[in-house]
Amino acid sequence: MSRNMGWSRLIMLISLSLCLIPLLSACQTIKLSDKAGAGSTGTTSSGQSGGAAQTSTDVSGPWQISYEVNQEPRSAHLNLVQTGNTFEGTGTDDHDGQNFVVSKGVITGNHISFHKRYHVDENPNLPPIVYQGSFEMAKTETYSGPYMSGTYNLAKAGTNIGGKWDGQKEGAATSSAQAPVENPPPQPVNTGKAPHLSGKWDAGYEFEFKTVHSSIYLEQDGPKLVGHGIDKNSKETFSLQGNYKFPDIRFVLKYNAVKGPKGKSKPERKLEFRGTVSVVNEAEYQGPRLEGKTNGGGAWMAEIVK
Repeated sequence: MSRNMGWSRLIMLISLSLCLIPLLSACQTIKLSDKAGAGSTGTTSSGQSGGAAQTSTDVSGPWQISYEVNQEPRSAHLNLVQTGNTFEGTGTDDHDGQNFVVSKGVITGNHISFHKRYHVDENPNLPPIVYQGSFEMAKTETYSGPYMSGTYNLAKAGTNIGGKWDGQKEGAATSSAQAPVENPPPQPVNTGKAPHLSGKWDAGYEFEFKTVHSSIYLEQDGPKLVGHGIDKNSKETFSLQGNYKFPDIRFVLKYNAVKGPKGKSKPERKLEFRGTVSVVNEAEYQGPRLEGKTNGGGAWMAEIVK
């Protein structure tokens, strides 16, 4: 990153391309929703504002799914094949590479449901994980395309285990807000290949209505990302794990517990980042740029330090 750029420009770029305080604005965000099955504010596949997607909507293709287990974010990639208003498929969890099958998928109007099952061949009697939710065609600052969200539930040993989930289709269009005329949006460089992400990055993200500045050290090994870093504001340190399939990127920061005087200690916590990778060519900066949303709805962006 050009040292002349400074953090003031980084925050300006975030402000131009994304809505920094979604809770106080009219911007729609793609995240784990507060209420499963909440109505769409985007457009449906029929082109009408709001309302339900039509049964004829085809969910076939690759999807990136985020879900929470004990309030910790996880993700998976799956591929669906639809016939009529039913679908099935296969998938893989990103954190451990475990395979699963998707069965009994049904989409009716804007309602979607399916079963997720592990170890089908070894133990066909294992109970399925039942996913329920809503389907819509979303249009936001950072994503335009099919989007689904809801809750999942697993009945096991007399107890119910569940949480929230959401998903967006891989390869769907991404977009960003228009910048003022005097500050035109960055122009992508069509290199034809995915940039390698290993290196030091300057990053900024919105958290609890404040902008957090961080230094992140990334190491890429194929689609896997690992790393560590520090928040410049609070000096909190974190480790990083994630996945990268150009142009989509997803990673989780795991903040270490901080011990301090009573009332000032902080427990271990995690924050998920999901977004896209682009290559830009600007007067102040040329190179890869990462940007998107956290699972808390805040905007984030990072540029590599040269």
